[in-house]
Amino acid sequence: MPAGSIDRRVARTRSRLQQALFRLTAEKGYTAITVEDICREADVGRSTFYTHYPDKDRLRKATIDDHLKTLQAHGAERHSQRNAKGFSFSGPVFEHAHATREMHGALMGGKKREMPEEIRGWISRQVRHELANIQGDQGGARLEIATRFIVGAFFEVMHWWLERDTKLSPAEIDRTFVQLAFNGVNAVFAEPTRIK
Repeated sequence: MPAGSIDRRVARTRSRLQQALFRLTAEKGYTAITVEDICREADVGRSTFYTHYPDKDRLRKATIDDHLKTLQAHGAERHSQRNAKGFSFSGPVFEHAHATREMHGALMGGKKREMPEEIRGWISRQVRHELANIQGDQGGARLEIATRFIVGAFFEVMHWWLERDTKLSPAEIDRTFVQLAFNGVNAVFAEPTRIK
């Protein structure tokens, strides 16, 4: 069998496993899912699953890593277009979430809100880096507080937007988020305080 056919078959199987993970996570929450559930949903045998992944955590990590690469590529494209009042990460994440609503809802925990550490960590790094560049603050408690504030607000807005099926476009939700986020951050960074 030609190598290209094997590669396509591997990609197809992995895609089926990832799609099964999305559907089940959205329905039951990640912690309640078993490898058996994923195999049944994807219509593959357990041996096939274990040929590709040692456990469900590795499947989720591989899935998240693939999607973070896509988001990083979009963020890099938007980085040069960012104005003084915007994050380069938020627009691409809202656009990606809109295009892959079911998948994004599942990755962000579905109804159980079990946020994967990989996603939280990636968003936190983007926010910390951008705030440090925008505000000229290279560290300290003020930057950490602002980062946690933005990350928490971002996930709450994203959850609400994904769950409500609103008519707000990715650009509209991003504009609202950025305006609210920067009003809060600018107030903290502009006002003298003992927090350094």
